[in-house]
Parts: sequence; structure tokens; C-alpha cells
Amino acid sequence: MNISREDIDALNAVITLNVESADYEPKVAAALKEYGKKVTMPGFRPGKVPAGLVKKQFGKAILAEEVNKLIDETINNYIKDNDLNIIGQPLPAEGQDPIDFDKEISGFQFKFEVGLAPKVNIDLSKVKVPYYTIEITDEDVDQQIKMLTQRFATNETVDVIGEKSMVKGSVKGAFSNESAVISTSVIKNDAEKAKFNGKKVGDTIKFDLKKAFPNETEISYILGISKEEAATVEGKYEFTVTEITEYKDAELTQEIFDQVFGKDTVKSVEEFKAKAKESLEEQYQLQQDNLFGFKLRKTLVAQEKMELPEKFMKRWLTVVNQGNKNFTAEVLEKEFPELLDEYRWTDIRQSISEANNVKLNEQDIIAFAKKAAKMQFAQYGMTGIPESYLEGYAQNMLQDKEQREQMIMGAVNDAVVALAKTKVKLENKKTTRADFGKLYED
Repeated sequence: MNISREDIDALNAVITLNVESADYEPKVAAALKEYGKKVTMPGFRPGKVPAGLVKKQFGKAILAEEVNKLIDETINNYIKDNDLNIIGQPLPAEGQDPIDFDKEISGFQFKFEVGLAPKVNIDLSKVKVPYYTIEITDEDVDQQIKMLTQRFATNETVDVIGEKSMVKGSVKGAFSNESAVISTSVIKNDAEKAKFNGKKVGDTIKFDLKKAFPNETEISYILGISKEEAATVEGKYEFTVTEITEYKDAELTQEIFDQVFGKDTVKSVEEFKAKAKESLEEQYQLQQDNLFGFKLRKTLVAQEKMELPEKFMKRWLTVVNQGNKNFTAEVLEKEFPELLDEYRWTDIRQSISEANNVKLNEQDIIAFAKKAAKMQFAQYGMTGIPESYLEGYAQNMLQDKEQREQMIMGAVNDAVVALAKTKVKLENKKTTRADFGKLYED
């Protein structure tokens, strides 16, 4: 077997593979023999079909399979042995005639196009990246406490309708509903909302339903009608109150302390507030590091605006997306600039990883999966999740092949960003919770 490479330019090459019969015939013979042990044909006992018949019926398919396996193995080894930093996968060269495996020939020639990513050498010590720290205010802590305790809020009956009441009753007008439910917190018109405030069970309220709820979905829910019917609603309606309830925030008692942070972790309101602030700082740390990673990527991609084999990349993306109805030439053109930057960052990240001998083990992958799980729980105000539960949740995610690959890529990215944080010149800056999200737009 002979394999060679012709560099078209710095970013494109063609690999030519000449496969001789001696390279694949022993493999084909072995595969035919193994297949003959399993194949069944009318008139023959299993495994006793003559080799000639097996070859006649299955020889072409087995030959193609073994040659393709040999090609894949040879190409992959060549790329690895020659340290080629390729993009995507090798593609059969354009204009190459398809191989006819029916012909008795002594060998085959295959040509493959490859796209090459340029090597980059980054001195992180010369890179300047901003690092934003969120300043925590008393208001932030109060909001965190509310988020932590709102899972334990109760729905209680109250005497009068307030700004955030859930009111049950009967509504009458052009359409009627004896079991309507209205949330005063979502009434859009202040004048209409004022008609509900202070009313009690048994009171009847005359109001303009369309002004109070311009949204057809809300009207259809209140009246129990279709959205099409809701679109026709106009004029005055009467609502007779039968029940008023409101969600009451949980009081800061020892029971709530234990439910939020675990038994006897905190034993006073002061300790609870301190722990709430600590949980907020933990969340902010993750967010701050994520923003740093975003700024690092943006900085390095802009700095290392390396050229990429764009024509090859477009062809490769078209090939791998065959059958995807959502993938069109228009979509490719629109998203291609972003994809180029994605590949640039992948190349940069790999270069940093190799230059600094960054290696991951299974525990690093599990740690990232636990971090991802913790962030998911935090979005719903769930903190203080037991370590054993996080471990089990992470292990469960890693059982899925696609999720595992995502976790591995995330762990690699985290490792590179964490390394860069120790090497680049950090421009430490302060920001607020309200302004933090805007920093991704800069």
C-alpha cells in the first residue's frame, strides 16, 4: 500500500491512497470464511454453504466493506502519525470516479481532500482580558432569600383582594363562566385593576374585560372559550367573587432553615442571610467565570484571526448535513461567519491545551457534570443539593453518549479557561447584577 499527500496550499491538501490486492485479499478471505459459518441458504445446512456460493452472493459487499475499513484505518493512522490538524473529516476528492467493485482488478486508488487548520502559538502572558466581579447589595441578598424560600410559600385564603390575589368566581357578559379565575397581578390596565382592589367574597365587580386583559389567550382562559371567540370579546362584564387567595412567602423559621440548607446548617436569621449571601456568591462566581471565558474567547479569536479552508468547510458541512431539511445553502451562508469563529476557538483551545499539557481524567468530567447539574438546580432556586444526589445526577447524565460528549467538551473548555485565568493579564472590574448580562453584548 502506498499513501502520499499533495499540499495544494497551506490550508488544503489531497491524500492519495493506492491499495493493492495484497493489502485487502487476506482480510476479504477471512471475512468470507467467517461469514460462511453463519450464512444460511436453501438446500444447505447452516455453516455448510460452499465457499464459492458465499463469495458469489456476498463477495462484492464484503470486498467493499473490507476495503473501506482499510481506507479509514490507513487514513486515520496517517493523519495521526503526521500530526495533521485537520478540520472535519477527509472527503472523497471531487471528480473522482466511483469504484466499481465488480471488476477484477489488482488494486484501487482513492483520493481524499482534507482541510488543514493552521497551528497557532499563543503567549497568554501578553493577552489582556477583563474580569468582572458582581458587587452584592442588600437588595440582591433579599432577592436571593425570596428565591430560596418561595418554594415553600403557601396559598392562603385572604379577606380582601390585593395587588397579587388569585380570585375565583363567576363572570357574566356576552360569554359566561361560573368557575372563572382571575389573577390581579396580570391585569394590564390600572383603572380596571383598581376596581378589584379591596373587594370581598360576595362582591360583584363591573369591569371592561378587554381593557383588563388585552391578550386573547388570557381572555379564553378566564371565559373558558376558544381564542377565536376571545378575539370578539368587547364591552362590560360582571365578576362575582367566591374565593380570594394569595401566595404567602415562607417565614424565616428553623423549619425553613432546615428545608433550604439542610438540618441545623443555620440556626438564626442572621446565619440564614449569611448563607444566602454565600450561595449567591457561589452563583456569581460561576457566572463571572463564564463571562471571563466568553471574553477570553472573543479576545483570542479577534487576535488570532487565522485563515481557514472555507471552500472545503462549506463542502464538508453540506455533506454531513445531507438529509437535514433545515440545512440549506441560505442557512449555511448566514451562519458560516459564526461557524468560522467556532472553529477558530476550537483550534486556539486545542493549541493552548497541548502547549500546557492539559489532561483530563474521569473525575474532571464528573466534576463538570456536577457543576452543570448544580447550575440547573440553581435556576429554580434549589441550592444546598446533597453531594450524593449531585453525584448520582451527574453519573446519570454521563450515561447518555451525546450528553457525555457535551460534558467532555465543557470540561476541556473549563480547564483551558481556568488555566488562562492564571496566565493572562486580568483587568479587574466591578459591575452590578443588573448590568452583568449586558457585558455579553460588548
